[in-house]
Amino acid sequence: MRIFIPAMGRVNTKNRDGSEVRFSEIARRWLAWGQELVVMLPRRQIGVFESQNVRGMDYRVFPEPFEDESDSLGNVLRTYLWRLFRCLFVSYPKGMDAIYAPSDFLVDLLPALLAKLRNPEARLTVCVFLIAPNPFRGYENMFRPRWRVPTVRGLLYWSTQMLALALTRAFGGRMLVLNSLDRDTLLARGVAPEAVQVVTMGVDMGEFTSVEVTPETPRYDGIFLGRLHPQKGLFDLVKIWRAVCDARPGARLGIIGGGGDDWFRRLQAEIAAAGLSANVDLLGFRQGAEKVRLLKNAGCFCMPSHYESFGQVAVEAMACGLPVVAYDLPIYDEIFTGGMDRVLQGDVAGFASRVLTLLEGGERRARLVEEAAAVSARFDWEAIARAELERVG
Repeated sequence: MRIFIPAMGRVNTKNRDGSEVRFSEIARRWLAWGQELVVMLPRRQIGVFESQNVRGMDYRVFPEPFEDESDSLGNVLRTYLWRLFRCLFVSYPKGMDAIYAPSDFLVDLLPALLAKLRNPEARLTVCVFLIAPNPFRGYENMFRPRWRVPTVRGLLYWSTQMLALALTRAFGGRMLVLNSLDRDTLLARGVAPEAVQVVTMGVDMGEFTSVEVTPETPRYDGIFLGRLHPQKGLFDLVKIWRAVCDARPGARLGIIGGGGDDWFRRLQAEIAAAGLSANVDLLGFRQGAEKVRLLKNAGCFCMPSHYESFGQVAVEAMACGLPVVAYDLPIYDEIFTGGMDRVLQGDVAGFASRVLTLLEGGERRARLVEEAAAVSARFDWEAIARAELERVG
């Protein structure tokens, strides 16, 4: 099968989000099974795939005059507007059996639609892996009855996603989401039931079990993995760890993840203001065996996200034998049947108390670790990639 894939949605290549990890895992398997993947992307994105051992795709390099990878709104808009304009004048390949947009960002969707015009018989599949929050509520209030002044980014994200959904429907595309709540949201917006399917994330258990902790691997009482973004509850995490250290002086937290320079600097400032500079290490972006070792050598996984569509990092933590402490988000009900200790969103004291209980060991931690192993074993990339190939074809 020949599949056209526009991979245009990344500006900062020094970070990964769940959808990008998912596509890389699936693409690696599709290639091994003899599928031909024709991928249109900026040159900077090639290194991202190669760093995740994805090789053998037919790259169609997209011309781009910019090299700045800043996450500032101005740079993101400049880069995306250029890509949207320039993709109108690209020669799209013919003879495609399927068109697969790994995100619903317009910079991925518009090239997919243009390729569809050139390949009218090809099936169009669009991944909608995060429903844009109501801009008057934002990520932090998606599951709370609170309101906020909308940001420019929030308004742009919500409005462009609404346009993307309308265009996908107009072209007869199939949409993939990561949970039933998101599917219900799309159905309420008029998407036909047969046009939206729930898929899942995964984990390569063989890869995780083969990695062993080395003597030089740092030991952390708690560890966080994810984008450095307020959606992930970063500033709650600082307050949580302050409460943990008040009860357990010397407790150490490792924060794995990359993101915008502004958020990184603000997080540094919050850590310093809380008097936690000696207790919290900002470890930056890590992947592969290095990431797995850090997870395996920690006491528990801290996940104070305000909004998630799945929670891929929790699956990875569970695969490493870690119990997870998280805010109680509704989407976890269908995904995490165990291995996760949940507290009311915003309950910093309660979150810290659960962390402290797990650090003491005992029966509760042992039970959560056992449950975590069972949960993570359900998410196998091999089976996910095969099912996805059937959906796409």
